[in-house]
Amino acid sequence: MAKVIMVQGTMSNAGKSIITAGLLRVFAQDGYKVAPFKSQNMALNSFITKDGLEMGRAQVVQAEAAGVEPDVLMNPILLKPNSDTGSQVIVMGKPIGNMKAKEYFKYKKQLIPTIKEAYNKLAEKYDIIVIEGAGSPAEINLKSDDIVNMGMAEMVDAPVILVGDIDRGGVFAQLYGTVELLPYNEKKRIKGIVINKFRGDKAILENGITMLEKKCHTPVVGVVPYGNIDIDDEDSLSTRLENKTVGAIDIAVIRLPKLSNFTDFSPLEQYGMRYVSSVKELGKPDLIVLGGTKNTIADMKWLNETGLKSVIQKLAENGTDIFGICGGYQLMGEKITDSEGVENGIDTIEGLGLLPVETDFYMEKTTRQITGVAYNGKKITGYEIHQGQSVVKGGQAFSEIEGRKEGCVLNNCVGTYVHGVFDETGFRESYIKKIFDKKGISFDVKTIDIEEYKNSQYDKLADLIRENMDMDKIYEILENKETDYTPQFVLPKDIEARSMEIIESEMITEVPEEYKPIVKRAIHTTADFDYETSLYFSPNCVEQAREAIKRGASIITDTNMAKAGINKRVLGKYGGEVLCFMADEDIAKRAKENGTTRAVASMEKASELEGEYIIAVGNAPTALIKLKELIEENKIKPVLIIAVPVGFVNVVEAKEIISKCNVPVIVARGRKGGSNLAAAICNGILYGIE
Repeated sequence: MAKVIMVQGTMSNAGKSIITAGLLRVFAQDGYKVAPFKSQNMALNSFITKDGLEMGRAQVVQAEAAGVEPDVLMNPILLKPNSDTGSQVIVMGKPIGNMKAKEYFKYKKQLIPTIKEAYNKLAEKYDIIVIEGAGSPAEINLKSDDIVNMGMAEMVDAPVILVGDIDRGGVFAQLYGTVELLPYNEKKRIKGIVINKFRGDKAILENGITMLEKKCHTPVVGVVPYGNIDIDDEDSLSTRLENKTVGAIDIAVIRLPKLSNFTDFSPLEQYGMRYVSSVKELGKPDLIVLGGTKNTIADMKWLNETGLKSVIQKLAENGTDIFGICGGYQLMGEKITDSEGVENGIDTIEGLGLLPVETDFYMEKTTRQITGVAYNGKKITGYEIHQGQSVVKGGQAFSEIEGRKEGCVLNNCVGTYVHGVFDETGFRESYIKKIFDKKGISFDVKTIDIEEYKNSQYDKLADLIRENMDMDKIYEILENKETDYTPQFVLPKDIEARSMEIIESEMITEVPEEYKPIVKRAIHTTADFDYETSLYFSPNCVEQAREAIKRGASIITDTNMAKAGINKRVLGKYGGEVLCFMADEDIAKRAKENGTTRAVASMEKASELEGEYIIAVGNAPTALIKLKELIEENKIKPVLIIAVPVGFVNVVEAKEIISKCNVPVIVARGRKGGSNLAAAICNGILYGIE
């Protein structure tokens, strides 16, 4: 069976797909047979395999990077959004119907056997599998029956690399927040962290990385810069769609709301290409491209509403070249009908009327790879994905494919169902040269072989990964060796010292030296590093408390547990003692008579004592509330109040009000605390005297 590693991200577009592709390329270069895997992909960019099955484009790119043939096993579940709330669900390359998000959320658990079967078949054929997650593993509203992030990692026992996008800002919060929201069994799967899309000097990240590693207890295995690498993007979050470049000729791609398979146009970028979504942006280009769409009728309606329909018609009438692929081809026709309710929209709508074509939608989906000859005599290759069937009533066929006519050409308007048609250098250059000639400029663009270009970019990506990620550590993670939990023999007298060393090494906050021994002891008692920041010390409170103890001050607690945990030897040395009144008969009687708690009665009794004392409250917020009253009435003035009760009712509020009293305090802000913490803080103060 294959070894496995999984790449997850803090959010969509964090760079999971690219990091996955890069790792696959590195592993392939190192001599391994490798394959990508993504249990569930949501994208409108898809591909048809040799056996006519549909899968996500991202896994095709990753397969190319790995140097293997794309296989639907690499992406068993594909969701293609066709509305704001629903998607077409494709399982093992075949559509099973449309589902609303809520409906699919209930259904997806049934797909686990399919996912496992697909993965296991891949694992039998390859040395290494690199799994890509989706979105974020910390989407707590989606974690139930997860099949794509930690749920997937659990299925195949995969170690996880977590990727954060620094380019959007807040990368440390992204990464730490993601880890913190995960339960322990999922946290321990994260074996490495990658900071992605960095711009600038890595040295400025050193302090942040150190803190992050301590907080997450996980090494940062890479800081990957924003590389100038041209690899097809996955979905609508692509920055390509923001492209506004105009070259020697002006190519305008209409950015339809349900635009799909925009990678069809990538080969045109070398000539200058921009995406437009309004009449104002369109202007007067030399070529207008209409791409695929997951909802042709809805996008036709959008063209009507935006005014783009009439403008495109006018430009075509005046000689502007129009090229439509798949849904774009359907839009260029005279009429579009959805008689079987495939798109769940309008039954019939008029198209742009640029081609003598009528289209109707049927439930059966056409999915196939093709090789043919275009109308200009050039070879074309690619694939078809469509549920519309078009009837051509005139013009010229765009191509001949295995004896059948496909597509339509009429004057300056061209339409075809063939995705990837511009990947063929001969066809692309022949068609684009016509645009250059029409504009009266020479076609002197250097020919680019798309396959060679892609491979050069994958190699460039591999170099970027090798230079900026610790591949030795990645290979170590790939082994997924269980941590050795065999206990080391440590002498009893050395345990505490070792513990304090570990705590010191993992602390990330600059705690003042005066308070550090107390903070460390609090962490030692609770194993909770939150006390680095949640413990509040009023100025000079520790020094004042130690001086009072030297003068014979005692410690009063609100629990016998805290009393038992406080070191009496140091106190006794100076004449002090530890007192707790909670079990005293007079306290029980006083509380009953006054209708209060024993903790309140204990504070009242403390106010009647002579001498100096420290009050340590680890349990009862009512004790702090009573102390505030007694302080304001000038009935009590402790040397120090240690306010660390634990709980939910009035705990936070009681701590806050006592911190504002005019007495020295140590407060554990928030809900956390307890008798053990109260005792630990007392001991931290006492041990500092010796």
